[in-house]
Amino acid sequence: MALIQIIEDSSFQRKFISRILEGAGHQVIQAENGKVGLEKLESSNPQVIFCDLLMPELDGFGFLEALREKGNNLPVVMLTSDIQETSKSRCLELGANFFLNKPPDEKEMFEVLNKILGEEKSS
Repeated sequence: MALIQIIEDSSFQRKFISRILEGAGHQVIQAENGKVGLEKLESSNPQVIFCDLLMPELDGFGFLEALREKGNNLPVVMLTSDIQETSKSRCLELGANFFLNKPPDEKEMFEVLNKILGEEKSS
């Protein structure tokens, strides 16, 4: 199974998503904002990142920008309650791979995760 990082400022959402992923056998690393998420990447190597868009300290935009500046091409799934087209376009420009509305639907989460992990296996 995969090692997945969840970057989300809401502890409720982090625990909710973690429980779903761990229930399917995945390992989860949690971070409460983009800054902590970047720090945790220095000591871990997740296969996928689920990242909230609006967070204190370092939001999803800043996280994506910093991640890609470091040359890190990990797949990133953006999580948000309400994404405007301009925000979505900016995330795509910064290298986001997928978008899910919050709270994420379990079926959609696994569809996206399976696409990402399936692409990893075939490359």
